[in-house]
Amino acid sequence: MRNLVTGVFASTVLAFVLGCGCQPDSLGGNSTAADGPSSSPSNTNTAAAPPAAAKNAYRIKGTIDDALQEGDVCDTSRTFTVPGTLKFEFTPKTPTSGEYTYSGPFNATGSGPYEIREDGTMLVDGTGCIMGRCATYSHTWEAKPIDPAACKVSK
Repeated sequence: MRNLVTGVFASTVLAFVLGCGCQPDSLGGNSTAADGPSSSPSNTNTAAAPPAAAKNAYRIKGTIDDALQEGDVCDTSRTFTVPGTLKFEFTPKTPTSGEYTYSGPFNATGSGPYEIREDGTMLVDGTGCIMGRCATYSHTWEAKPIDPAACKVSK
């Protein structure tokens, strides 16, 4: 009987939490129910994106010289990566702009600002170095909005 009462109580609490959209860290942290899961270094694989990220979900594709970067990004308002030849990490200041850094083979490194534009492009400016030789660049990548229901986030 005690197990039945405990089970009913636990189910009631769970129903309340799910119904109100509460999250454990919403009492003292900066998260809200609309924030969704925190982004991990490659938000490209397994769980559905939250509705709040809908306008911030993109399929991003671009190159820097011979390095190709391409993948789905579920929420550009949080730190995100775009898989590919180089290890890019984008740190947003707004959902459509911020700063990035990258590293890769042959001692490749780089950094600069980026901006996702309403016309479906992403401007990636910066300075990059490979094998000790550095140059500035400006590249236009594709940033196509995607359906958040199809967007996946890695765990």
